[in-house]
Amino acid sequence: MTVNKFLAYTGHINLDVVLKVDKINDNVTLPVSEVKETFGGTAGNFAIVASKLGMRFRLYSIVSKVSHGNYIKKLNELNIDLSGIKITDESYGPVCYAVNDGEKQKYFLAEGPMKYEKYNILDEKYEHLHLGTGNPELNVQMIENAMFDSLSFDPSQEVFFKYGKKELGYFLEKCEFIMGNEEEIKFMFKTSEFDLKDYAGKKHTVIMTAGSKGAYVYGDRNTHVYPFDEVVEGGNTLGAGDSFRAGFYYGLKNGLSIVDAVKCGNATSYEIVKNGIENADLVGEGILSIAKKLSAEEIALDDSLHF
Repeated sequence: MTVNKFLAYTGHINLDVVLKVDKINDNVTLPVSEVKETFGGTAGNFAIVASKLGMRFRLYSIVSKVSHGNYIKKLNELNIDLSGIKITDESYGPVCYAVNDGEKQKYFLAEGPMKYEKYNILDEKYEHLHLGTGNPELNVQMIENAMFDSLSFDPSQEVFFKYGKKELGYFLEKCEFIMGNEEEIKFMFKTSEFDLKDYAGKKHTVIMTAGSKGAYVYGDRNTHVYPFDEVVEGGNTLGAGDSFRAGFYYGLKNGLSIVDAVKCGNATSYEIVKNGIENADLVGEGILSIAKKLSAEEIALDDSLHF
């Protein structure tokens, strides 16, 4: 029997090796001040933060039993629906080496089984299907075989080396929501040769995160959602984008408008940068309360994004 669930979320569940440096630059060698192994990945980070907010959702990912036994155990302890995760006996990974200086990140990814396996897609319908990181073929597989009402495309930094004009055109046409940071969104529209001004509207909404500037929503109206006035000194931005998405979907789940859901995304991301994913004590009602304090204003479409 088909059951309608709120959200299915695809992407990587990585073992992260985080290397902290003073400043990311082009030097061949950078001194590392701290090394930490942690659970991460776009889908993994999202899952941990969203579970803290009390959300129910299903993950789709592919991992190796050899490397990910403890990670799967942790996700099970958080009562996360892992029925969409394929666990293989072969290979190793995914493993991500993440270099972080408190403001920027750089990633080196060994994908393991995510590189060649396919998803096990369950016979259930979702209100929202979020297509995250992974080979484009995996996301096409979800579109062609999963059942959903609303579709989001969010390839993160993989957009720069896994997607060309043809692939981006396909996903931009299919999806209601497009997500990314400033560089990713600009790349998507420049490479696809789509014009953001013509694209964004009632059918398509583009949500662009912009770090210390907050976030922008381009749709039938264009809105700048402001961040907190308080600046987090020495915060860790690792997982901040994934946390934004957890807050965004938490807002939608609670019946908020897209702009107000983006405020929840900003609020959640702020708490994660301030306290870290593991240490953040997130309460859904608290995020909704904090989000109400954030302001937003309607704006003209930024000419720098008009290709």
